[in-house]
Amino acid sequence: MANEDHQNEAPRADKWLHQVRVFKTRSLATQACAKGNVTLDGQRVKASRELRPGDVIEIVRGDLRLRLKVLGTPAQRVGAPRVAEFYENLTPEEWIHRAAEARREKRLVTPPEHEAVTRPNKKQLRVLREFWESRQG
Repeated sequence: MANEDHQNEAPRADKWLHQVRVFKTRSLATQACAKGNVTLDGQRVKASRELRPGDVIEIVRGDLRLRLKVLGTPAQRVGAPRVAEFYENLTPEEWIHRAAEARREKRLVTPPEHEAVTRPNKKQLRVLREFWESRQG
């Protein structure tokens, strides 16, 4: 069967990270490896490094740090419900809470772009209207 999972094959690190939905694209996974954001036993992982079942890798994605144990290799990129079949999430709760807190702090310091652009209030509209009327007349 062409659609069967390839449990025996050792995939490239960038390909595996993309297939199990850690990164949205394979090129993002490759960039993360190049930047040193993917490690295995404290050593940087090259994108071409083959991952084997039992390997425990750490991935830094923004504020979030993940620790994943490789269980298998999908034949192709899998849907979110099937991801748990291919890795075990060993990420400590503390790391998850720390990342959530960092996101909250960032949101307080810099509001989302769509919230930063607001409509003028009544007073500002009145000033704008008077300005445009003075220019026309």
